[in-house]
Amino acid sequence: MLNFQNGSLGGGSNFSLIESKNKRNPRKRALVMAGVNTYVGDLQENKEFDTYICVRNKSTNTATIVPIQQSLLSNHIYEKMERQENRPMLSKEHATKKLLKEFGGRKTSRYMASTEQMMVNVDVMRKDLDETVQSSVTKEGEEEGDNTLPEVDINNAEYLAAIVPKFDKAATKINEIYDVEDVVPQALLDRLDEEAKSVYSTPLDSLPIESDFLRECIMRIQNKEITTKQDFLHIKLIIYMDALQSLITLRKRQMKNVELSKISEKVENDIRHRFADPNVAKSCTRTTFSTEKALTHFIVLALIISDKHEVDANTLSRILRTSKERIITYAHIVNARPKARSDMLSLRLPSTVPALTGSRHFKRKK
Repeated sequence: MLNFQNGSLGGGSNFSLIESKNKRNPRKRALVMAGVNTYVGDLQENKEFDTYICVRNKSTNTATIVPIQQSLLSNHIYEKMERQENRPMLSKEHATKKLLKEFGGRKTSRYMASTEQMMVNVDVMRKDLDETVQSSVTKEGEEEGDNTLPEVDINNAEYLAAIVPKFDKAATKINEIYDVEDVVPQALLDRLDEEAKSVYSTPLDSLPIESDFLRECIMRIQNKEITTKQDFLHIKLIIYMDALQSLITLRKRQMKNVELSKISEKVENDIRHRFADPNVAKSCTRTTFSTEKALTHFIVLALIISDKHEVDANTLSRILRTSKERIITYAHIVNARPKARSDMLSLRLPSTVPALTGSRHFKRKK
């Protein structure tokens, strides 16, 4: 019994029954040729029961019972379409690359190879761009003479006191040098509980923080089996550091209408107030004073959230878009010095940090 997917069997069609001789998977298929159309289908066999039809002969008035097999036939064109749909399709760009590789000349092959290398990893491209920006900043800093260490005089000491967080000069332990409250106001930290919980519970890819350094710090906390009160304090400090980074890389003079943090407006308002130049009449104005103060506070916070009170100068230089020499200079005034034959900045006891010497004065620029 043949059932057709679309139509019925006409008089001018040829019918064939094909049987597979494969022992593992024996099967029978029905084949019908109807002009240019070919219909194919598997014979449906049922082991539980057999199907018969009764054929009556009118002349003799007798009936004959004949065993039959059923088959659903479909046009071969549909099988072709299904195979084409399952075939993996190359994108236009990929197909073009494949053609150029196989049939292009030597110059084309080199061009395609260089293009693929550039598209392998987005992080590589980002790093190259950051290094380019960093090198340009370094050249500008060398021309302006900003990277030499400052002398200490009365005016210089007053200015440093304004941009450097308060610290204990007589401290005998590393963790006693800075008090978190002197870097970020305690009143603000107490109001960031909800933001810290939200950051902790949010997947890393969904956090509105661009800095890979800060994202790695959050990831370490999220991966801990047991979180402590100290971990949530560090998350609050990271939220503050994210806003400080926006201020350091800011090029506009007015901070009032600039978004410094995508996580908390409380942090934004605190930074606009604390880091604005007090000698400028217009409120929320960013000057060199604001940038230098933000730099020292960012470095101190980076040392605080580190288990070993260390941070890589190259990392800070890259994410803050500031030359490494300038980072080392500002780290010096917050009691952090590079390790021997290394760019790793380590927090030192103030009594062991050598005095600042050099030709440049840290003073307010007009």
